[in-house]
Amino acid sequence: ASSAASDVYKRQDIRESMSFAVYHKLSGEKGLYMWLSRYFVYFIIFSCMGWIYESIYCTIRAKKWENRGFLYGPLCPIYGAGGVAITAIADLISAHTDATFTWWQIFLVAFLGSIVLEYGTSWALEKLFHAYWWDYSSMPLNINGRVCFPYSVGFGVAGLIVVYFIAPFTKFITGWMSPIWYEFFSLLLMGFLAVDTAITVSALTDFSRTIVNLQNNFNTYMDEVVEEVKERKKAADERSQERSQELAEAVEERRKRKRIRASADRVIDSMGALKKSALNRAQGFRNPKVENRYLETFTESLKERFKRERIKKAKKEKKADK
Repeated sequence: ASSAASDVYKRQDIRESMSFAVYHKLSGEKGLYMWLSRYFVYFIIFSCMGWIYESIYCTIRAKKWENRGFLYGPLCPIYGAGGVAITAIADLISAHTDATFTWWQIFLVAFLGSIVLEYGTSWALEKLFHAYWWDYSSMPLNINGRVCFPYSVGFGVAGLIVVYFIAPFTKFITGWMSPIWYEFFSLLLMGFLAVDTAITVSALTDFSRTIVNLQNNFNTYMDEVVEEVKERKKAADERSQERSQELAEAVEERRKRKRIRASADRVIDSMGALKKSALNRAQGFRNPKVENRYLETFTESLKERFKRERIKKAKKEKKADK
């Protein structure tokens, strides 16, 4: 069955590759541009499919709706990039050689490619935005929580599904499109992607500056509080000094946590809906300039805020139905 599917896939790719090659000969660089336009359309389709899969999978695990992905729109670009890469490799091999792209070769390329893609993407996003969208730290055989063996094997299997089923289906549903239509839709979709990316990057970049300022202002305030506590400690009786110190530290620690939470709530209140949505899609935050407790408190506060808003919205809808 896989051999028959491979033969059909190969014949289809040869026809498509030849048609684009002929167009390239007739139009020079324009032909290459049309070829890139076709794969950009595939990139968007694969990204949308990846978003659907991620959202359904994470919703089932969390037992509540999870809008997955880096962007606002229904796209997971990392799935689009992986899908286009394995499809392009299969197309080139099918069109320019007589060799058969076997299932284990497809699996191996997808397995190794997913490791490079996932690790590189995770590292780049964390360096740019001090946030992470997935964390495999609890999984066996993981590398810095960015990639892990079980998921990489899963992506290897996904590569087989893409090459033998999803890519042929995608080419079938876009088979009516001429090179000009590919160019039109690629430019249109590129515009939407650029706007979405710009808004997301703006929200995440601004957050990084905001959280650093939050910690700096809070630390300045706490320095004053600590000095005041030290003066009170000096005035305490020597016999009760140790007990007073422990009590003062415990009380102050509780107050500090409450102040951090209050500060985080004020930061969240000052954000617009789009910015809060972009931050909520991230799994967590890491910033070498900010202590973990500030980032953890902010993440908890943000998640709880969205949970309360969902409950409130559900109650309103229930009342409206009655």
